[in-house]
Amino acid sequence: MKINTNPRFYGVFYSLLKRIGLLSVFVLLAYACEESDQIGLELIESPVEMSTTDTLTIQAVTARDDSVATNMTGRNILGVLNDPEFGKTRTGIYTETRLPFNNLSLGENPRLDSVHLVLNYTGEYYGNVEVFHQLQVYELSENFPARDTLFSNLKIPHYPEPLTKNPDGFRLRPAPTDSVMVDTVLRPPHVRIPLSDDYGQKLIDANDTEAFENVPSFLDAFKGLYITIDEDAEDLGALYALDMLAPMTSLQLYYHNDDDTLQQMTQFPINEFAKRATKVDHFGFEGANESLRAQVEHEDFAQGDSLLFVQSLGVSRANVYIPYLDDLKELRGVVINKAELVVPVQEGFATDDLYETDNLLLLRFREDGDLGFLSDYHVGGSYFGGKLDKEKMEYRFNISQYVQDLMDGRFENEGLTVVSAGVSERATRVVLRGPGRQDNPMRLVIYYTVFN
Repeated sequence: MKINTNPRFYGVFYSLLKRIGLLSVFVLLAYACEESDQIGLELIESPVEMSTTDTLTIQAVTARDDSVATNMTGRNILGVLNDPEFGKTRTGIYTETRLPFNNLSLGENPRLDSVHLVLNYTGEYYGNVEVFHQLQVYELSENFPARDTLFSNLKIPHYPEPLTKNPDGFRLRPAPTDSVMVDTVLRPPHVRIPLSDDYGQKLIDANDTEAFENVPSFLDAFKGLYITIDEDAEDLGALYALDMLAPMTSLQLYYHNDDDTLQQMTQFPINEFAKRATKVDHFGFEGANESLRAQVEHEDFAQGDSLLFVQSLGVSRANVYIPYLDDLKELRGVVINKAELVVPVQEGFATDDLYETDNLLLLRFREDGDLGFLSDYHVGGSYFGGKLDKEKMEYRFNISQYVQDLMDGRFENEGLTVVSAGVSERATRVVLRGPGRQDNPMRLVIYYTVFN
Protein backbone atom coordinates (compact mmCIF):
# COMPACT_ATOMS: atom_id res chain seq x y z
CA MET A 1 0.00 0.00 0.00
CA LYS A 2 1.20 3.52 -0.74
CA ILE A 3 2.50 5.52 2.24
CA ASN A 4 2.45 9.31 2.14
CA THR A 5 5.95 10.56 3.02
CA ASN A 6 5.11 14.27 3.06
CA PRO A 7 7.57 15.94 5.50
CA ARG A 8 4.73 17.64 7.35
CA PHE A 9 4.11 14.38 9.12
CA TYR A 10 7.41 14.44 10.94
CA GLY A 11 8.43 16.83 13.70
CA VAL A 12 11.44 16.95 15.94
CA PHE A 13 11.59 13.43 17.35
CA TYR A 14 12.24 12.53 21.00
CA SER A 15 14.73 14.52 22.98
CA LEU A 16 13.91 11.78 25.38
CA LEU A 17 13.91 8.39 27.03
CA LYS A 18 17.01 8.72 29.22
CA ARG A 19 15.39 6.84 32.06
CA ILE A 20 13.19 3.80 32.48
CA GLY A 21 9.54 4.77 32.86
CA LEU A 22 6.05 4.50 31.58
CA LEU A 23 5.42 6.95 28.72
CA SER A 24 2.22 7.82 26.98
CA VAL A 25 2.16 9.11 23.43
CA PHE A 26 -1.00 10.50 21.86
CA VAL A 27 -0.24 10.14 18.17
CA LEU A 28 -2.28 12.70 16.20
CA LEU A 29 -2.09 14.18 12.72
CA ALA A 30 -1.71 18.03 12.84
CA TYR A 31 -2.35 17.99 16.59
CA ALA A 32 -0.13 18.21 19.67
CA CYS A 33 -0.83 19.13 23.29
CA GLU A 34 1.23 21.80 25.05
CA GLU A 35 0.73 20.85 28.69
CA SER A 36 2.17 18.17 30.94
CA ASP A 37 -0.15 15.27 31.50
CA GLN A 38 -0.52 12.43 33.96
CA ILE A 39 -0.97 9.25 32.02
CA GLY A 40 -1.11 5.51 32.58
CA LEU A 41 -2.91 5.86 35.92
CA GLU A 42 -4.42 2.43 35.59
CA LEU A 43 -1.02 0.87 34.90
CA ILE A 44 1.26 2.08 37.71
CA GLU A 45 0.83 3.38 41.24
CA SER A 46 2.92 6.52 40.73
CA PRO A 47 2.46 7.82 37.21
CA VAL A 48 5.33 9.60 35.46
CA GLU A 49 4.81 13.13 34.22
CA MET A 50 6.27 14.01 30.83
CA SER A 51 6.20 16.95 28.45
CA THR A 52 4.35 16.56 25.20
CA THR A 53 6.08 15.59 21.99
CA ASP A 54 5.55 17.08 18.55
CA THR A 55 5.60 13.71 16.82
CA LEU A 56 2.88 13.86 14.15
CA THR A 57 2.51 10.59 12.33
CA ILE A 58 -0.92 9.03 11.92
CA GLN A 59 -2.32 9.12 8.36
CA ALA A 60 -5.65 7.94 6.95
CA VAL A 61 -7.50 7.97 3.65
CA THR A 62 -10.73 6.55 2.26
CA ALA A 63 -10.16 3.85 -0.38
CA ARG A 64 -12.24 1.70 -2.67
CA ASP A 65 -12.88 -1.57 -0.93
CA ASP A 66 -12.19 -4.89 -2.59
CA SER A 67 -15.06 -7.12 -3.64
CA VAL A 68 -16.31 -9.22 -0.72
CA ALA A 69 -17.60 -12.76 -0.46
CA THR A 70 -21.41 -12.63 -0.41
CA ASN A 71 -22.35 -16.32 -0.32
CA MET A 72 -21.20 -17.28 3.16
CA THR A 73 -24.44 -16.66 5.06
CA GLY A 74 -28.16 -16.99 4.47
CA ARG A 75 -28.62 -13.23 4.00
CA ASN A 76 -28.48 -11.38 0.70
CA ILE A 77 -29.17 -7.69 -0.05
CA LEU A 78 -31.57 -6.33 -2.68
CA GLY A 79 -32.41 -2.77 -3.70
CA VAL A 80 -30.99 0.57 -4.76
CA LEU A 81 -29.98 3.42 -2.46
CA ASN A 82 -29.21 7.02 -3.45
CA ASP A 83 -27.06 7.88 -0.44
CA PRO A 84 -26.37 11.65 -0.34
CA GLU A 85 -22.83 11.05 0.98
CA PHE A 86 -21.78 7.70 -0.47
CA GLY A 87 -23.56 7.94 -3.82
CA LYS A 88 -25.69 5.32 -5.53
CA THR A 89 -25.46 1.64 -4.62
CA ARG A 90 -27.51 -1.09 -6.29
CA THR A 91 -27.58 -4.71 -5.24
CA GLY A 92 -29.04 -7.72 -7.02
CA ILE A 93 -29.09 -11.43 -6.21
CA TYR A 94 -27.98 -14.44 -8.20
CA THR A 95 -29.51 -17.67 -6.91
CA GLU A 96 -30.07 -21.28 -7.80
CA THR A 97 -33.24 -23.15 -6.93
CA ARG A 98 -33.20 -26.87 -6.13
CA LEU A 99 -35.37 -29.93 -6.55
CA PRO A 100 -37.32 -30.73 -3.38
CA PHE A 101 -36.24 -34.36 -3.85
CA ASN A 102 -34.97 -36.69 -6.57
CA ASN A 103 -37.34 -38.18 -9.14
CA LEU A 104 -39.91 -35.44 -8.65
CA SER A 105 -43.27 -36.10 -10.30
CA LEU A 106 -46.11 -33.64 -10.80
CA GLY A 107 -48.54 -36.45 -11.59
CA GLU A 108 -50.20 -37.10 -14.92
CA ASN A 109 -51.02 -34.29 -17.30
CA PRO A 110 -50.24 -31.34 -14.96
CA ARG A 111 -51.79 -28.03 -16.01
CA LEU A 112 -50.21 -24.73 -15.05
CA ASP A 113 -52.05 -22.34 -12.76
CA SER A 114 -49.23 -19.92 -11.83
CA VAL A 115 -45.64 -19.68 -10.68
CA HIS A 116 -44.21 -17.29 -8.08
CA LEU A 117 -40.81 -16.41 -6.68
CA VAL A 118 -41.16 -15.90 -2.92
CA LEU A 119 -38.50 -14.03 -0.92
CA ASN A 120 -38.57 -13.62 2.86
CA TYR A 121 -37.39 -10.38 4.44
CA THR A 122 -35.18 -10.39 7.54
CA GLY A 123 -36.74 -7.12 8.76
CA GLU A 124 -33.48 -5.17 8.34
CA TYR A 125 -33.35 -2.32 5.83
CA TYR A 126 -31.54 0.93 5.05
CA GLY A 127 -33.19 3.91 3.40
CA ASN A 128 -36.82 4.73 2.72
CA VAL A 129 -39.09 1.73 2.11
CA GLU A 130 -42.08 4.00 1.51
CA VAL A 131 -41.12 4.33 -2.16
CA PHE A 132 -41.58 1.93 -5.08
CA HIS A 133 -38.88 -0.10 -6.80
CA GLN A 134 -39.15 -1.72 -10.22
CA LEU A 135 -38.02 -5.31 -9.72
CA GLN A 136 -37.06 -7.67 -12.52
CA VAL A 137 -36.16 -11.38 -12.66
CA TYR A 138 -34.11 -13.07 -15.38
CA GLU A 139 -33.20 -16.69 -16.08
CA LEU A 140 -29.48 -17.47 -16.06
CA SER A 141 -28.04 -18.73 -19.32
CA GLU A 142 -24.94 -20.18 -17.65
CA ASN A 143 -24.40 -22.07 -14.42
CA PHE A 144 -22.73 -20.61 -11.36
CA PRO A 145 -18.91 -20.84 -11.28
CA ALA A 146 -17.60 -24.04 -9.74
CA ARG A 147 -15.60 -22.22 -7.04
CA ASP A 148 -16.75 -22.18 -3.44
CA THR A 149 -16.40 -18.43 -2.79
CA LEU A 150 -18.53 -15.98 -4.76
CA PHE A 151 -17.78 -12.25 -4.65
CA SER A 152 -19.82 -9.07 -4.93
CA ASN A 153 -18.45 -8.33 -8.42
CA LEU A 154 -19.76 -11.63 -9.78
CA LYS A 155 -21.36 -11.56 -13.24
CA ILE A 156 -23.30 -14.51 -14.64
CA PRO A 157 -24.89 -14.20 -18.11
CA HIS A 158 -28.68 -14.30 -18.31
CA TYR A 159 -31.27 -14.40 -21.06
CA PRO A 160 -32.54 -10.94 -22.08
CA GLU A 161 -36.24 -11.77 -21.79
CA PRO A 162 -37.61 -10.96 -18.32
CA LEU A 163 -39.42 -13.64 -16.33
CA THR A 164 -41.83 -11.39 -14.45
CA LYS A 165 -45.51 -11.74 -15.31
CA ASN A 166 -45.48 -8.12 -16.44
CA PRO A 167 -42.53 -7.76 -18.87
CA ASP A 168 -41.98 -4.21 -17.59
CA GLY A 169 -41.18 -5.62 -14.18
CA PHE A 170 -42.79 -6.07 -10.79
CA ARG A 171 -43.63 -2.81 -8.99
CA LEU A 172 -42.45 -3.37 -5.45
CA ARG A 173 -43.03 -1.29 -2.38
CA PRO A 174 -40.84 -3.07 0.18
CA ALA A 175 -42.52 -4.04 3.42
CA PRO A 176 -39.73 -5.74 5.37
CA THR A 177 -41.55 -5.61 8.72
CA ASP A 178 -45.16 -6.30 7.66
CA SER A 179 -46.63 -9.79 7.96
CA VAL A 180 -48.62 -11.05 4.96
CA MET A 181 -51.94 -12.89 4.93
CA VAL A 182 -51.78 -15.94 2.61
CA ASP A 183 -54.81 -18.25 2.35
CA THR A 184 -56.17 -16.98 5.70
CA VAL A 185 -52.79 -17.67 7.39
CA LEU A 186 -50.57 -14.82 8.62
CA ARG A 187 -47.08 -15.36 7.20
CA PRO A 188 -43.75 -13.67 8.01
CA PRO A 189 -42.86 -10.56 5.96
CA HIS A 190 -42.13 -11.58 2.37
CA VAL A 191 -42.65 -10.58 -1.24
CA ARG A 192 -44.41 -12.80 -3.83
CA ILE A 193 -43.32 -12.08 -7.41
CA PRO A 194 -45.56 -13.50 -10.18
CA LEU A 195 -43.49 -15.00 -12.99
CA SER A 196 -44.47 -15.54 -16.60
CA ASP A 197 -46.62 -18.43 -17.78
CA ASP A 198 -43.84 -19.33 -20.23
CA TYR A 199 -41.45 -20.00 -17.39
CA GLY A 200 -44.13 -21.88 -15.46
CA GLN A 201 -44.82 -24.01 -18.51
CA LYS A 202 -41.12 -24.79 -18.81
CA LEU A 203 -41.30 -26.31 -15.32
CA ILE A 204 -44.46 -28.22 -16.23
CA ASP A 205 -42.82 -29.57 -19.39
CA ALA A 206 -39.90 -30.90 -17.33
CA ASN A 207 -42.26 -33.39 -15.66
CA ASP A 208 -41.35 -37.03 -16.46
CA THR A 209 -37.99 -35.95 -17.95
CA GLU A 210 -34.45 -36.34 -16.67
CA ALA A 211 -34.54 -32.70 -15.49
CA PHE A 212 -36.55 -33.84 -12.45
CA GLU A 213 -34.41 -36.92 -11.74
CA ASN A 214 -31.65 -35.28 -9.67
CA VAL A 215 -30.08 -31.94 -8.84
CA PRO A 216 -27.32 -31.92 -11.51
CA SER A 217 -29.88 -32.65 -14.22
CA PHE A 218 -32.21 -30.00 -12.83
CA LEU A 219 -29.42 -27.38 -12.83
CA ASP A 220 -28.62 -28.25 -16.44
CA ALA A 221 -32.17 -27.27 -17.36
CA PHE A 222 -32.79 -24.52 -14.77
CA LYS A 223 -29.47 -22.81 -14.09
CA GLY A 224 -30.77 -20.17 -11.73
CA LEU A 225 -32.25 -16.69 -11.46
CA TYR A 226 -30.99 -13.12 -11.36
CA ILE A 227 -33.10 -10.72 -9.26
CA THR A 228 -32.39 -7.04 -9.79
CA ILE A 229 -33.83 -3.54 -9.35
CA ASP A 230 -34.00 -0.71 -11.87
CA GLU A 231 -31.21 1.73 -10.98
CA ASP A 232 -33.50 4.78 -11.11
CA ALA A 233 -35.07 4.45 -7.68
CA GLU A 234 -37.45 7.10 -6.40
CA ASP A 235 -36.12 9.53 -3.81
CA LEU A 236 -33.64 7.94 -1.39
CA GLY A 237 -34.55 4.37 -2.28
CA ALA A 238 -33.65 1.48 0.01
CA LEU A 239 -31.55 -1.64 0.45
CA TYR A 240 -33.17 -4.50 2.34
CA ALA A 241 -31.93 -7.85 3.59
CA LEU A 242 -33.55 -11.12 2.49
CA ASP A 243 -33.46 -14.41 4.36
CA MET A 244 -32.60 -16.76 1.53
CA LEU A 245 -32.73 -19.84 3.78
CA ALA A 246 -36.19 -19.18 5.19
CA PRO A 247 -38.64 -22.04 4.50
CA MET A 248 -40.85 -19.83 2.33
CA THR A 249 -38.01 -18.46 0.18
CA SER A 250 -38.45 -20.57 -2.95
CA LEU A 251 -39.88 -20.93 -6.41
CA GLN A 252 -43.51 -22.04 -6.04
CA LEU A 253 -45.29 -23.81 -8.89
CA TYR A 254 -49.11 -24.04 -8.73
CA TYR A 255 -50.89 -26.54 -10.98
CA HIS A 256 -53.71 -29.08 -11.22
CA ASN A 257 -54.10 -32.36 -13.08
CA ASP A 258 -56.50 -33.22 -15.87
CA ASP A 259 -58.61 -35.51 -13.75
CA ASP A 260 -58.45 -33.38 -10.60
CA THR A 261 -59.34 -29.69 -10.32
CA LEU A 262 -57.78 -29.43 -6.84
CA GLN A 263 -54.84 -27.05 -7.01
CA GLN A 264 -51.46 -28.39 -5.95
CA MET A 265 -48.18 -26.63 -5.19
CA THR A 266 -44.60 -27.83 -5.58
CA GLN A 267 -41.86 -25.79 -3.93
CA PHE A 268 -38.38 -25.57 -5.44
CA PRO A 269 -36.34 -24.41 -2.43
CA ILE A 270 -33.36 -22.10 -2.15
CA ASN A 271 -31.63 -24.08 0.56
CA GLU A 272 -28.16 -24.25 2.11
CA PHE A 273 -26.92 -26.25 -0.89
CA ALA A 274 -28.14 -23.73 -3.47
CA LYS A 275 -25.48 -21.30 -4.66
CA ARG A 276 -26.33 -17.61 -4.35
CA ALA A 277 -24.52 -14.28 -4.13
CA THR A 278 -25.22 -10.55 -3.85
CA LYS A 279 -24.02 -8.53 -6.83
CA VAL A 280 -23.05 -4.93 -5.97
CA ASP A 281 -22.83 -1.90 -8.30
CA HIS A 282 -21.73 1.50 -6.95
CA PHE A 283 -21.57 3.40 -10.27
CA GLY A 284 -18.16 4.93 -9.63
CA PHE A 285 -19.37 6.87 -6.56
CA GLU A 286 -21.77 8.90 -8.69
CA GLY A 287 -23.37 11.62 -6.56
CA ALA A 288 -21.05 10.98 -3.60
CA ASN A 289 -19.53 13.55 -1.23
CA GLU A 290 -16.70 15.42 -3.00
CA SER A 291 -14.27 14.59 -0.20
CA LEU A 292 -14.98 10.89 -0.63
CA ARG A 293 -14.47 11.14 -4.40
CA ALA A 294 -11.16 12.99 -3.99
CA GLN A 295 -9.88 10.30 -1.67
CA VAL A 296 -10.89 7.21 -3.67
CA GLU A 297 -9.98 8.73 -7.05
CA HIS A 298 -6.78 10.61 -6.16
CA GLU A 299 -5.66 9.17 -2.78
CA ASP A 300 -6.03 12.65 -1.30
CA PHE A 301 -4.66 12.31 2.24
CA ALA A 302 -5.43 15.97 2.96
CA GLN A 303 -9.14 15.21 2.59
CA GLY A 304 -8.68 12.13 4.79
CA ASP A 305 -7.35 14.40 7.53
CA SER A 306 -10.89 15.67 7.98
CA LEU A 307 -13.43 12.98 6.98
CA LEU A 308 -13.31 9.24 6.28
CA PHE A 309 -16.09 7.19 4.69
CA VAL A 310 -16.74 3.53 5.47
CA GLN A 311 -19.49 1.60 3.68
CA SER A 312 -20.15 -2.14 3.64
CA LEU A 313 -20.73 -4.46 0.66
CA GLY A 314 -17.20 -3.88 -0.61
CA VAL A 315 -17.75 -0.20 -1.42
CA SER A 316 -15.32 1.85 0.73
CA ARG A 317 -13.00 1.55 3.71
CA ALA A 318 -10.59 3.76 5.68
CA ASN A 319 -6.90 2.89 5.42
CA VAL A 320 -4.77 3.93 8.40
CA TYR A 321 -0.98 4.24 8.40
CA ILE A 322 1.19 4.80 11.50
CA PRO A 323 4.80 5.38 10.35
CA TYR A 324 5.75 6.51 13.87
CA LEU A 325 5.72 2.87 14.93
CA ASP A 326 8.76 2.24 12.74
CA ASP A 327 10.66 4.89 14.72
CA LEU A 328 9.53 3.33 17.98
CA LYS A 329 11.01 0.02 16.82
CA GLU A 330 14.47 1.61 16.84
CA LEU A 331 14.31 1.88 20.62
CA ARG A 332 15.50 -1.27 22.32
CA GLY A 333 13.58 -2.86 25.14
CA VAL A 334 10.17 -1.41 24.29
CA VAL A 335 7.28 -3.19 26.03
CA ILE A 336 3.77 -2.16 24.99
CA ASN A 337 1.48 -1.91 28.00
CA LYS A 338 -1.55 -0.73 26.06
CA ALA A 339 -2.32 0.56 22.57
CA GLU A 340 -5.75 1.78 21.61
CA LEU A 341 -7.00 3.17 18.30
CA VAL A 342 -9.80 5.67 18.91
CA VAL A 343 -12.14 6.22 15.94
CA PRO A 344 -14.68 9.04 16.52
CA VAL A 345 -17.86 9.43 14.44
CA GLN A 346 -18.46 12.66 12.54
CA GLU A 347 -21.99 13.47 13.60
CA GLY A 348 -24.48 15.14 11.28
CA PHE A 349 -24.33 12.54 8.49
CA ALA A 350 -26.84 10.11 10.00
CA THR A 351 -30.63 10.33 9.58
CA ASP A 352 -33.59 8.27 10.69
CA ASP A 353 -33.20 6.22 7.50
CA LEU A 354 -29.39 6.15 7.30
CA TYR A 355 -27.73 5.53 10.64
CA GLU A 356 -24.21 4.66 11.79
CA THR A 357 -23.10 1.07 11.72
CA ASP A 358 -23.12 -0.59 15.14
CA ASN A 359 -19.81 -2.37 14.65
CA LEU A 360 -16.58 -1.76 12.75
CA LEU A 361 -13.74 -4.20 12.16
CA LEU A 362 -10.02 -3.43 12.04
CA LEU A 363 -7.78 -5.52 9.78
CA ARG A 364 -4.08 -5.32 8.92
CA PHE A 365 -2.37 -5.31 5.54
CA ARG A 366 -0.03 -8.25 5.18
CA GLU A 367 3.20 -8.06 3.19
CA ASP A 368 1.54 -9.89 0.28
CA GLY A 369 -1.09 -7.13 0.08
CA ASP A 370 -3.92 -9.27 1.43
CA LEU A 371 -5.85 -8.47 4.60
CA GLY A 372 -5.56 -10.40 7.84
CA PHE A 373 -6.88 -10.30 11.39
CA LEU A 374 -4.87 -8.69 14.16
CA SER A 375 -3.71 -11.06 16.90
CA ASP A 376 -5.79 -8.99 19.35
CA TYR A 377 -8.94 -9.99 17.44
CA HIS A 378 -8.55 -13.62 18.49
CA VAL A 379 -8.57 -12.85 22.22
CA GLY A 380 -12.37 -12.88 22.09
CA GLY A 381 -15.08 -11.22 24.11
CA SER A 382 -15.14 -7.43 24.17
CA TYR A 383 -11.33 -7.13 24.41
CA PHE A 384 -10.74 -6.17 20.76
CA GLY A 385 -13.57 -3.62 20.58
CA GLY A 386 -15.15 -2.06 17.50
CA LYS A 387 -18.63 -1.57 18.93
CA LEU A 388 -20.14 1.91 18.65
CA ASP A 389 -20.25 3.76 21.98
CA LYS A 390 -23.45 5.74 21.41
CA GLU A 391 -22.76 8.13 24.30
CA LYS A 392 -19.25 9.10 23.16
CA MET A 393 -20.06 8.42 19.49
CA GLU A 394 -16.81 6.60 18.89
CA TYR A 395 -15.33 3.16 18.29
CA ARG A 396 -12.24 1.87 20.10
CA PHE A 397 -9.89 -0.96 19.20
CA ASN A 398 -7.40 -2.57 21.57
CA ILE A 399 -4.36 -3.27 19.37
CA SER A 400 -1.75 -3.83 22.10
CA GLN A 401 -0.58 -7.21 20.85
CA TYR A 402 -0.46 -5.97 17.25
CA VAL A 403 1.84 -3.08 18.21
CA GLN A 404 4.01 -5.39 20.32
CA ASP A 405 4.29 -7.79 17.37
CA LEU A 406 5.54 -4.87 15.27
CA MET A 407 8.09 -3.95 17.93
CA ASP A 408 9.30 -7.55 18.00
CA GLY A 409 9.69 -7.64 14.20
CA ARG A 410 7.13 -10.39 13.61
CA PHE A 411 5.84 -8.56 10.53
CA GLU A 412 6.28 -5.26 8.73
CA ASN A 413 4.26 -2.11 9.39
CA GLU A 414 2.10 -2.22 6.25
CA GLY A 415 -0.87 -0.37 7.78
CA LEU A 416 -4.42 -1.06 8.93
CA THR A 417 -7.87 -0.69 7.43
CA VAL A 418 -11.27 0.01 9.00
CA VAL A 419 -14.27 -1.78 7.46
CA SER A 420 -17.87 -2.39 8.44
CA ALA A 421 -18.45 -5.59 10.38
CA GLY A 422 -20.82 -7.86 8.48
CA VAL A 423 -19.41 -6.26 5.35
CA SER A 424 -21.01 -8.82 3.00
CA GLU A 425 -24.47 -9.14 4.53
CA ARG A 426 -25.37 -5.67 5.81
CA ALA A 427 -25.76 -2.33 4.04
CA THR A 428 -24.17 -0.18 6.76
CA ARG A 429 -22.23 3.09 6.50
CA VAL A 430 -20.56 5.67 8.72
CA VAL A 431 -18.61 8.92 8.34
CA LEU A 432 -15.59 9.18 10.65
CA ARG A 433 -13.48 12.06 11.93
CA GLY A 434 -10.04 12.08 10.34
CA PRO A 435 -6.72 12.25 12.24
CA GLY A 436 -6.11 15.90 11.31
CA ARG A 437 -9.06 17.38 13.20
CA GLN A 438 -8.18 19.95 15.84
CA ASP A 439 -10.57 18.41 18.34
CA ASN A 440 -11.44 14.75 18.88
CA PRO A 441 -9.51 13.32 15.93
CA MET A 442 -8.88 9.70 15.08
CA ARG A 443 -5.87 8.85 17.25
CA LEU A 444 -3.61 6.13 18.52
CA VAL A 445 -2.91 6.14 22.26
CA ILE A 446 0.10 4.09 23.36
CA TYR A 447 1.30 3.32 26.88
CA TYR A 448 4.73 1.69 26.83
CA THR A 449 7.82 1.07 28.92
CA VAL A 450 11.43 1.27 27.71
CA PHE A 451 14.08 -0.75 29.53
CA ASN A 452 17.78 0.08 29.16
